[in-house]
Amino acid sequence: MGLKENRLMIAEQTRSESEQSERMDFGNYLQQSIQILQLDSDAIREVSKDEDALLPALIFFAVSGLAIGAGRYSFETLIFGPILVTLLSFVFVGLLSILSRLFGGSASFLALYRPIGLAVPVQWVQAVPIIGPFLGFFALVYLAVIAGLTLECVGALSRPRAAAVIALLASISLFLFLVFFAMIGSLMLFRAFFS
Repeated sequence: MGLKENRLMIAEQTRSESEQSERMDFGNYLQQSIQILQLDSDAIREVSKDEDALLPALIFFAVSGLAIGAGRYSFETLIFGPILVTLLSFVFVGLLSILSRLFGGSASFLALYRPIGLAVPVQWVQAVPIIGPFLGFFALVYLAVIAGLTLECVGALSRPRAAAVIALLASISLFLFLVFFAMIGSLMLFRAFFS
């Protein structure tokens, strides 16, 4: 009995140490996030090579979706926001990766995703009621600056090429946004005529 209890105690202590280590790692990623938000290029390079930074990046994108729902007092957005924002993050960084390669960059998708994901807490300002969407616009502009710096540090692009990639991505996003709302508007107009 004494040996069995001793083994259980050691297993419990080991489990507790590993949980504490995981919490400390998450705190470390929050610190790296703050460094990235301060435009620290060394932190961007370090995070881009850290394979364990993918999970915190995904979590930060999901929490950003929660922040959008909290700022709008919308239960549906609280539920679907994290899923939608995480899926859109893959599209955004995927387009960023493709465009950077077209401009001569060398970064992989994950090397871009990890630092941009850790920079996403700037979008958490959208949780502020009433002015959250307004603040979210400025946070999005700042995130574009961080994406440009990430392209410079990780993708080996010059500053003008990185700015061109960001401008092209913003243009494509705006075009798709306008096309989407034009389609929705035309469907509503079509429905109004025939109902």
